[in-house]
Amino acid sequence: MKNIKTAGILLAAGRSSRMGQLKALLPWNGKMLIHYQIEQMQQAGIDPMIVVLGFQAERLLHSIAGYEVKTVINENYNEGKSSSIRKGLMEIQEQVDGIFISAVDQPVPFEVLIKMKKDLASNKAAVIIPTNENKRGHPILFRGSLHKELLNIREQTKGLRGVIHAYQDQITYLEVNDSSILFNLNRPEDYLKKRQEASNESIRN
Repeated sequence: MKNIKTAGILLAAGRSSRMGQLKALLPWNGKMLIHYQIEQMQQAGIDPMIVVLGFQAERLLHSIAGYEVKTVINENYNEGKSSSIRKGLMEIQEQVDGIFISAVDQPVPFEVLIKMKKDLASNKAAVIIPTNENKRGHPILFRGSLHKELLNIREQTKGLRGVIHAYQDQITYLEVNDSSILFNLNRPEDYLKKRQEASNESIRN
């Protein structure tokens, strides 16, 4: 893989209302979920890495104080995910080949992220979306040239989906053979089920 530079935005600003507690601080593979996410992204060589906080930001700032990441607080997190993505994008001042946009409740191992980086380096796709058994997952990797367009996303125009639709002919669907790309830890029952699945996978490996 040629030297490819990717930035990462980790979204951790929401209220976690359906979970009933801050998702970022839930245990995952022996550590807090937000710590797991940061470490996986760093192991994949994603830099710069921006963590977007909002609800209970001070509590999370304290939790991740030991990590070398940029943090930004979205005071308008109630306006929706698009506002947090824009806030994170504004922190990317340098030119990058790609931009990962990841949510704190969608943990994936660094191996998946590296596969996506390699794919970005090997083709001209505008957007790379990982798949598992033909099901689309996350995170999404956007080519760095879309930075300005991503800064214009709004909830009213379907957020990231609007950009994905605009470039639907330039999307690579990358089979990664990893079910974690489908995880969405929205409710306690989702979290407990997927945590067990992840634990079983770890034991098998």
